[in-house]
Amino acid sequence: MHMSLPRIRIPPDYSQRGSVLTLLLGLAALLGLSAGVGLAYVAGFAEVRAVLADFHWVWLCALIGGLGFSFVGYYCAYQGIFTVAGGPRIPAAQMRTLVTVDFGGLLAGASGDLDRHVLEGAGLDQREARTRVAGLAGLELGLLALLGTATAIAVLAAGSTVPAPDLTLPWAVIPVPGFLLAFWLARRYRDRLRGQRGWRGLAGNFLESIYLIRVMFANPRRYGFAVAGMALFWAADAAAAWAGMAAFGFQMGAAALFVGYATGMVFTRRAGPLAGAGVVTLCLPLTLWASGAPLAVAVVGIFAYMTLALWLPLPAELALLPQVRRMEPQPGPRAEETPESVGKRSLHRNS
Repeated sequence: MHMSLPRIRIPPDYSQRGSVLTLLLGLAALLGLSAGVGLAYVAGFAEVRAVLADFHWVWLCALIGGLGFSFVGYYCAYQGIFTVAGGPRIPAAQMRTLVTVDFGGLLAGASGDLDRHVLEGAGLDQREARTRVAGLAGLELGLLALLGTATAIAVLAAGSTVPAPDLTLPWAVIPVPGFLLAFWLARRYRDRLRGQRGWRGLAGNFLESIYLIRVMFANPRRYGFAVAGMALFWAADAAAAWAGMAAFGFQMGAAALFVGYATGMVFTRRAGPLAGAGVVTLCLPLTLWASGAPLAVAVVGIFAYMTLALWLPLPAELALLPQVRRMEPQPGPRAEETPESVGKRSLHRNS
């Protein structure tokens, strides 16, 4: 089945003047620098200077490699959440552009929800486009929670006291029941709340997005690549954070690292204000310190990781801005409908 796709109209705020983008980027830099300097004061400037003196540049190559693998995983996850349940197939060149802008995160915050506008331009109605964008965010955080659970259980099973049980126990016991409850609620109540006004409509859209994730987990042979892609994204990104600390002389245990990493990743770069600049730079070193890393090393290593993660993709993002503004999808098929499909151009069918 083929369909003619209308031109995507990128929201005006994505085509902001250069001065506005410069202001946003300057604010992101200021927030990140302020968080780093503030934590360096807490850790002690003398300790931070000693850590800086023990620099091993080769680990920065590993950090950049981890970010590269995480991009590949992110691309696979995007493909899955956009095509699950009969969604549209976005042309590969446009998908790479979209993922690049969202992956870096600094310009995604100025996009006026670029993901949604691309999906609407590909033939979805506004509600379904919002649902799939919410589903992507849910898949991001959901996979991070499941990986955190698996890691915390491994730490507890090994009898390790680092990280402390008050950090690992919540990860071990909360996410899986939360997932199962969310899947049950989505299956049972999404039809009742669909199309309602006010908070009921918002809850219905939220449950629709959870249902998309449920469809992906229920069909691993069809959508396992997307789930595995998001797992790769988080694992490679955590490895990049590990390499940031290793560059300054501390090689943290993988399990302790991931518990601290999952706890401190309060925003994803795609969803957080200014890609989480300042906030993640502030929170992540503290949670890694609680997981056993020396505070001075965590401060310096995570500052290096966040700096490269946010600013390394920026030249590509800026280069792609003209392409984003003139995005026009070519006619193409929607993903094949299945019994688990939530419907053609809507999410109205039960699996």
